[in-house]
Amino acid sequence: MAHDVDPNSCERTPEAIRTALQRRPEWLPSFEQDWLSAAADFDQSALEGVLDKWFPFACACATPGYLEEVEQTAQRMAPVDAGRCG
Repeated sequence: MAHDVDPNSCERTPEAIRTALQRRPEWLPSFEQDWLSAAADFDQSALEGVLDKWFPFACACATPGYLEEVEQTAQRMAPVDAGRCG
C-alpha cells in the first residue's frame, strides 16, 4: 500500500516541525541551524523560508507509515544499485 505525505499531519510552526523531525534526528540539527540563523537576523521572510523548506520534511515524518515505506523501498533497491556501482 502506497502512503502519501499528509500535508495536514503537522502544523506549520517551529515547535511542531521540531517535534516531527525528532523521528529523523539526523535532520534536526540542520533545521535548528537554519531556524537560529534566520532568527538571529530578525528576518521574518527568512523565518518563513525556513518553515517553507522544512515543513514537507516534518509532514513526511508525521505521516504514519510514510518514512517506513520509503526506507523499505530504499532497502529493496540497495542491492540492485550496489551491483550497478561496482
